[in-house]
Amino acid sequence: MSARKSSSSKRMHPYLLVAGVMAAAFLVLGSSGVSRQGLRGVVQFGSERLIAWEPLPELSGEMCEVVPASAGEEAMFALALTPPTAATHPADGPPPRPPEAVRQAVAKRQPLTNVSDPSYAYSGIVVDPIRNEVILSEENLSKIVVYDRLTNTPPSATMSEPKRVIGGEESFLEFTCAVYVDPPTGDIYAVNNDTMDWIPVFGREQQGNVAPKRKLYAPHTAFGIVADEQTQEIFLTVQDDNAVVVFPKQAKENDKANRVLQGRDTLLADPHGITLDPKRGEIFVTNWGSLNERPDYTPGTGGGARYGAGRGNRTDLPVGSTRAYPASGRIIPPSITVYPKDAVGNVAPRRVITGPKTQLDWPTSIAVHPERGEIFVANDTGDSITVYPADASGDVAPIRVIRGPRSLVKNPTGVALDLVNNELWVANFGNHTATVYPVNASGDAAPKRVIRSAPLQQPAPMLGNPHTIAYDSKRDEILVTN
Repeated sequence: MSARKSSSSKRMHPYLLVAGVMAAAFLVLGSSGVSRQGLRGVVQFGSERLIAWEPLPELSGEMCEVVPASAGEEAMFALALTPPTAATHPADGPPPRPPEAVRQAVAKRQPLTNVSDPSYAYSGIVVDPIRNEVILSEENLSKIVVYDRLTNTPPSATMSEPKRVIGGEESFLEFTCAVYVDPPTGDIYAVNNDTMDWIPVFGREQQGNVAPKRKLYAPHTAFGIVADEQTQEIFLTVQDDNAVVVFPKQAKENDKANRVLQGRDTLLADPHGITLDPKRGEIFVTNWGSLNERPDYTPGTGGGARYGAGRGNRTDLPVGSTRAYPASGRIIPPSITVYPKDAVGNVAPRRVITGPKTQLDWPTSIAVHPERGEIFVANDTGDSITVYPADASGDVAPIRVIRGPRSLVKNPTGVALDLVNNELWVANFGNHTATVYPVNASGDAAPKRVIRSAPLQQPAPMLGNPHTIAYDSKRDEILVTN
């Protein structure tokens, strides 16, 4: 990337830093000059490490004004070019925060362009009928947002004010994709998916930029959460490692998992949503179908394992979190896989729902209604909620589908059931809404109530966990992967 000649002088820094975009659902775009000679950086996205420098041709003519970097910015550039070590990136926990000088330098840098969403973009959802509240995880601004269950945003209103909001640097919330509420205490558990490997737990009265009452170190790319109230356990899906990991509900810090469900026979493939049917003693998992296959492991060989190994001193976590061994990938059809709730190891599912008739399309969240014997699935890219019998298997069509402009279902990434009030809740990442329906709703059904975080017609950029960026010079467009 080189700086274009401009009739107006711009202040530029003497370095070009190219890195993957890892900000909480906002995108900052800019350019930096490096002198008349210039340099081009090549980065391996995902690991954020510099792998090559290549000189650009000598440029002639007026260049942008070059200003010296501040001490803090010099430290930032030095940090970016320094290979990670055991001291800077410990194996038994997330990497430490950057030095204060680096953080201050980043905070002072002004972007040339800022594409962002100022409003809450809801990702996960859970209902607390005991306290008459609905709790939403918010992936754009990395918050937990709590509303009264009966909130209904009028069409003329800009948004609905929440009862309380949790978020900020002290909260250990980032790319928060799912939530669970503990019925007896009202404690809220939050799942951070891709950049902060913690499950923070917040008390009933906590709000604002507060530290959680406790936090659990979880496998990298944990996504879905459900609890077994009978055994007092929480179940987490783990995307990259194709696993389900089960912890005691009161686990904290580096406490060990009770068991891990993982292996080729499980057919887990990029698992996202998870729900538990206490009546039948089964767990249901939604799989996107992105499958990275790793070699089996023989103790002492230093290779990968299908289950049971871990990162650092966490011998109970899936070995994939080490990312230190080769893997091959392929895409298989999306699916719902069903297991006994006490399944452990490389266990084949009891049933699998998959095939073109199912209409599964990035099935991201799932909920079960034990008394009705039905499962409800939020299909992100399908803009739909599909419903199946709980005992369904194979290539089966849904018994009901909620989809259409009146329904307001748009990129749904969270689904929850209120069994007390017999209502179905949906978190729509694509339009700033949480919508609620009768549990038997079907077709293009208008919601009973709507919670909105933005004006009715405000578009949603849908920048959720942006990874890589490209520029199409022909169409003058920016391409972002999420």
